Order: sequence, then C-alpha cells, then structure tokens
Amino acid sequence: MDAFGSSPLNEPLLAGTDDDSDGDEEFRDAHSSASSIVSSVSKQQPPQQLFSNLATSAAAAAHHDSATSYYGTASKLATGSLFPNTQGLVDTIPSTDEKPCLIFSDNDIYCAIAHICLLEKEVYNMVNNNNIIWNNGGDADDHELPLHPKLFSVVHACKPLIKHEDAGMRILKKLSKGSTNNTEIPVLLHETNILRETSELERKRNGLPGLLLPRFIDESIGAKHILSGSDGTGVTSYNMNLFIQRHATLPNLFNSLLISPSPTHRIELSTKLLALLKVINSDLQLFSSGPYLCGDQFTLADIYIFPVIERIVVVLSTYRNFWIPPSLTHLIHWYEVMCERPAIRVATADRTEESMRTYCYEKESRNEYLLEVYECYALHEEEQFQQLNDDVGRAGVNVYRELSEEVEDRERMGICERGKSSCEQCVIS
Repeated sequence: MDAFGSSPLNEPLLAGTDDDSDGDEEFRDAHSSASSIVSSVSKQQPPQQLFSNLATSAAAAAHHDSATSYYGTASKLATGSLFPNTQGLVDTIPSTDEKPCLIFSDNDIYCAIAHICLLEKEVYNMVNNNNIIWNNGGDADDHELPLHPKLFSVVHACKPLIKHEDAGMRILKKLSKGSTNNTEIPVLLHETNILRETSELERKRNGLPGLLLPRFIDESIGAKHILSGSDGTGVTSYNMNLFIQRHATLPNLFNSLLISPSPTHRIELSTKLLALLKVINSDLQLFSSGPYLCGDQFTLADIYIFPVIERIVVVLSTYRNFWIPPSLTHLIHWYEVMCERPAIRVATADRTEESMRTYCYEKESRNEYLLEVYECYALHEEEQFQQLNDDVGRAGVNVYRELSEEVEDRERMGICERGKSSCEQCVIS
C-alpha cells in the first residue's frame, strides 16, 4: 500500500527532533515538516481482517483459581464497605467475584495496554455471542463498539490528586494498607485477588516490558490466548515474545526524550528512537500476510507498542518536534489499521463524563488531553505541577495551566505579583 496515496489523511506521519543534527538525510527530513496524522478515531473504519486470528478460538468457561495472588486478596472490595467517607457514603465497585475490575488512568501508557487487552476480549465476546459482523464499507455503530463492557469494569484513579482522594485513589490506598508508597496503576482485581503491574522502578532498573497484567488477562479472562497467537504450533507466540523483547525500550525512549532538559541529550535520544522505529518498520515487513507484527495475527506485541506510537504522533511532534519519517510506510500503515480496531477506537476516543469528573485536566478532545497531560513534563515542571495539585488541585480543573496563564497575563501587562503596574519595589529588586 502506498503510505499516503489511499489514506484519508494526505500528509505524512513524520519523526524528528527540535535539535539540529548532522545525521543522515533521512534524519534531517524527519523533522522538516509537521504531521497531520492524529489519533482521533471517531471517523475511522474497522479493518478487513479484524479477527482473523480469533476464528478458531472458543470462549472459555468461567475460571476459578484456588491460588492466591502474591499481593493478597481484597474480598471486601465487592461491597465497598471498607471505604466510608465524611458524608457517610461508600466507594462501590462491581463484585470482583463476578467480573474483574481494572483500576487505571486513561492517560497512562501501561494502563492503556491493560485496558486495550480487556477491550479486545470484550469485542471478541460481542462478536461470538451476538453474531456481530463489521462491514468494511462503513463506520461501526455505537452498539457495535465495546462501550459498556460486560466482561470487566473500570475505576478511574487520578494520581496527581492523591492527597484529595478520588474513589480510585482511596481504593488503591486501602489496597496498600493506607500507604501512598504503593499506589501505582494499573491494578486488576480478579476473583478477590490483587494483581499489580511491574513497577516503574523495576521497568527502568531491569528493562522489563511491564506486561504482567496483559499476559494474565490473555490467559485468564474471557476467551483464552486470543492475544498471544492461536496457530496451535506456538510459533506465533514465540514471534510475539521476540518482538516484545526487541521493542521493550520504546516506552522509556519516549519518556526520556520528552523530559530531558539537555538539547545534546535529546539529539542522542532522538537518534536512538528513530533507529528503533526503523526496526519496528522492518519487523512489520517480515510476514507478507500482514498487517500486524505477526502477520495476520493480532497479538500483545501490537498492543504493547501502540500507546507509545500514539504519543509519538501526538505529544513528541508538538513538544519535541519529533515525527515518524514518511519512509517508514509499514509502520504508518500499521498505525492506521490499529486505529481502526473497535477496542482501540474506544480506548483512544474523546474523554467520557467519568473521565472529566475524575482527572485534574480540562481538555475533552483526546489529542488535546494528551498534550495537556504531558505539558508539565515537557516543560520540566512536574514538581510544580504536583505541588499545585497537592495544595489546591481538584477534578476537572488544571490548576497548573491556570497559574501558567495567569503568569503569562501578568508578564504581558507588566503587572507584578503585588498587582501593581511598574511596581517600584520590583523595579529596584
């Protein structure tokens, strides 16, 4: 497929850096113009080979494991009775004896991976139980999308508001026995078991990919092993694990490039990231049956890198002038196909009412929301952002951006902090 000829988006998906580089021509071309590729999926169509790798899988019977999670159990969470607040109310979640509950943030990379896995299971369940068929000639209707999952439930948690405690953060604190030192997300509650993802520290220190929850979801929730290859030989699973290993540094490269204050270091990181994107593009050419990493088999390897590629397209292109080069046509086509999957469409849709009520951000559009979330990191002001939210943060309001806008207004009008124009004291100081 020509990367742009048949695409509804006529401008290239690019990659580059805001720092000057003496690298090869492709590197220089990579930051010559901005991309119009976006992650909004409201008008995209589902792919032709949506569930080619799921055709032979059968829905699994309900599974009750007698083993106990390393992190223990939380059976009383089923009633919410552990969480009274000052109004005498309780935080309730659906019984985890009936279906799993994901405590997550809708702007976090590893939460997105786990959420997409659950949504893919939900879509598979919808297709097999309701005889839903997506036509390649038009958009899927709302009733054909996993908007109201039956296999699982979710609870949103806003970590920047940890001192103000939304329902999700109260649950996380209770799971950690009141401590704020172990409130990392995502967390999955399944059959009363507490299941956590690999910690951020372990991922950075040991280079771990952070796929404990996705692998558990694939093995234990809904139809089994539909995200790790269903060819019956184990070869697809082997290829999947190989790709995950080869691409394991992608999230860390994204984060490092975003937060690095050094222009010289950003050049180095941009070069490394571009090299890895070229590897992914080459890997996508290995199987002619395509369009996924394992050919026509959609797997965890695809889910693992998608949230990072989305953030490269949206966030790095804005804050670090970094785009994916148009020469990486296989990666561009893969991204377009991924965005068409119903599970991805839901995961990357504009914010829900629950999201707007939970997080300390204001933008509703998906792309603007991601830019708002990562703004403080790009400006190296994450500590200021957190301090402001500790002091006066509240759901639905970005106090960090409000302060930034106030400072900009004062500077533009020549007004000091005392509210006076041309303040003598400020001039002397």
